[in-house]
Amino acid sequence: NPHPAGPAALTWMLSACRRKPLAIPVRAFASDASRAYRELLRAQRQLFGEDARARAAAITETREQFALNADVRESEVASKVQDARDAAAFLRHNVAQTVRDDDSGNFVLTPQPEHISRS
Repeated sequence: NPHPAGPAALTWMLSACRRKPLAIPVRAFASDASRAYRELLRAQRQLFGEDARARAAAITETREQFALNADVRESEVASKVQDARDAAAFLRHNVAQTVRDDDSGNFVLTPQPEHISRS
């Protein structure tokens, strides 16, 4: 199976939606980096909701990716900020989480409007 399950799935999803790590220099351009970081965390919170394990894995992965190249050159900053925004959009529009129905044992997917149509 090429697609992992569980917490590893988040790492796979985040790496699949970007070509380079989501690192952004925090000292320079802190405002853009902070907005992109918060946007990514909001997308994760919206996607994973009450799933504490998935949210914790998402937060850890995001933090690691931002720290990975914290000292990138100024010429790369705009690209890194855009990578983070693209990852947030990918999570919002292309990923949906299922919830297990305790009565039936089945997983239920409730698509949101942003999953069905994208302008």
